[in-house]
Amino acid sequence: MSAVVNDKELVGSTAPMLWDKKTQEVHGGQTWRACGDSFVDDFSVTTNPFGAPVAATAAAAAALAHIHHYPAADAGDALAAMARLTDFPASQMLLGNGASEFIDLVMRVGPPGPLRPGPYAAAYKEYDRAALAAGREVLAPDSTADAGVTVIIHPNSPTGDVMDLSELDALVAASPGLVVVDESFIVFEGPNWRAASALNLIDKYPTKVVVLASWTKLWSCPGLRLGTIAAAPGWTSTLKKMQTPWSCNSAAQAFAVAAAADDAYLRRSWEMLPRWKTATEAHLRALGWVPNAASPAWVPWVYVDTGSEATAERAADVAQAAGVPVRLCASYGQPTHLRLGVRCPASQAVLFDAWGKAFGVPGADG
Repeated sequence: MSAVVNDKELVGSTAPMLWDKKTQEVHGGQTWRACGDSFVDDFSVTTNPFGAPVAATAAAAAALAHIHHYPAADAGDALAAMARLTDFPASQMLLGNGASEFIDLVMRVGPPGPLRPGPYAAAYKEYDRAALAAGREVLAPDSTADAGVTVIIHPNSPTGDVMDLSELDALVAASPGLVVVDESFIVFEGPNWRAASALNLIDKYPTKVVVLASWTKLWSCPGLRLGTIAAAPGWTSTLKKMQTPWSCNSAAQAFAVAAAADDAYLRRSWEMLPRWKTATEAHLRALGWVPNAASPAWVPWVYVDTGSEATAERAADVAQAAGVPVRLCASYGQPTHLRLGVRCPASQAVLFDAWGKAFGVPGADG
């Protein structure tokens, strides 16, 4: 199995099954299908390794009995549940078809001018795609030109770096346009995540900040699609006018209500995932690779420098063949790097045993 299915140019019949690179960005979560019967676990994504909450999955399944009815147009019950979880007014929040819907929306309705991603060397590329589709120029992260829209991934994917709230505040204050803060992973921070959230900046900068989140990461439901955008009333009204009606389906709304109430799921995630990440980083160091030390233990993935493009490609090949695909970061412009979602010890053992044999060092059980 070639690493091309992870990130490089796709060939043959595999290509149309994965990406139309003229209109789409490479993303994790696709290459597991190519593993066939050897599939074990998907390290190429950053979803919660515990899988979707059981009660929420059951609620979504039960909602299918009513698919002959339209979903609630205002998503009222689901928004109320998300408002309780986030401690943010439901009247200033929209629920949608994953974060991707809102990424496109802010690029279409945000102030005119270029997009500035960053300030990281590598960041989630969907914003670039959406900006280009909306006719915006995409600036370099270190550009000093004024931007119509600035995007901060908080914490940043793929690197795992995290700004504190004072740094975010200073960045917003210095930005002339709209600042979109993507907090798709901030809840992983722990019980006090809300104190670190850019939601706290919306009242201070009502015309300059919107906070977007993909809940498919925390609740491991990317096949369902569930996202929110939070803003001051003026922006909420503008965004709602442009949002496609019924973009959040009945199953997703039911899932949100149940998942938002599952405190036990959150506690288990907060307790176990940092331990599993720490173990992953130790195994990577044993290979002689360098995890990003600036990424806190609660960020649910590891961004690691393998030292060379050839090593990264070989590592991706070996992982794919072992049924545990990882994310090769060439599409981020970082060809020596890999990103690994945090996964359980049993899945780690498969991955690191395969890498240990390939690179001549002990695996997870060595």
